[in-house]
Amino acid sequence: MTDMRIQKWLSQLGIASRREAEKLLLEGQISINGQVVREPGTKINPDADQIMVKGKLVQDRQPPRVYWMLHKPDLTLTSRVREEGKITIFDLPSLRHVKFLLNPIGRLDYKTEGLLLLSNDGELVHRLTHPSYKISRTYQVLFTKRLKPEEEKQIRQGITLEDGPTQGADLQFLQMVDLGNSKGAYYLIKVKEGRNRIVRRTFEHFDGRVVRLIRMAFGDLALPDELAPGDYRQLNSAEIANLKQAVGLK
Repeated sequence: MTDMRIQKWLSQLGIASRREAEKLLLEGQISINGQVVREPGTKINPDADQIMVKGKLVQDRQPPRVYWMLHKPDLTLTSRVREEGKITIFDLPSLRHVKFLLNPIGRLDYKTEGLLLLSNDGELVHRLTHPSYKISRTYQVLFTKRLKPEEEKQIRQGITLEDGPTQGADLQFLQMVDLGNSKGAYYLIKVKEGRNRIVRRTFEHFDGRVVRLIRMAFGDLALPDELAPGDYRQLNSAEIANLKQAVGLK
């Protein structure tokens, strides 16, 4: 086997995501042939080098690949790290007893619900979240008001947020709904950016509040009506093949 970056190798084995592997390196938790290494991007020869993570020898045996779709409930963290008073997706009854490492493909924030993909296929996780592949995410948004036509046009063409301009998005008005003392508007928006809270920040740029945010699709993969919040299902072979094809994998 040819040399490769240690983060990529650990990710392929499902031991840690690339980001998690980099953190382990910086913390001095990884050694190569008995020597602690801290430099991200360090290359190894998996056939010749002895790698230890947190004091345990890493065996070069790739576990079976899993590809799951989770219906993430509202008020859960997409993280392995708990925050006071908040649960993570890995505390859900459906995932609590999973013994192997699963990485979320992208993140949904605490108050966002809907489709979240999980896998231990490190290369697929990396590519699906890399901005160069421009995988679309589709969301249903409940906003506290109907946007003006010129505001809807701005979202479609792109607006400027505090971290720079957006790329523009497909936007569709769905319907008005009663919010009690006021009326709210449901929208469907499709973006190809994975920036932090991009949909919520885009709408709230126009002086309103996002009441509910649901990811309805990731690429061509849609959230099934029958998948209840907190439950997951395995992707079928055609769905896996389509995801891989979208990012140039076989």
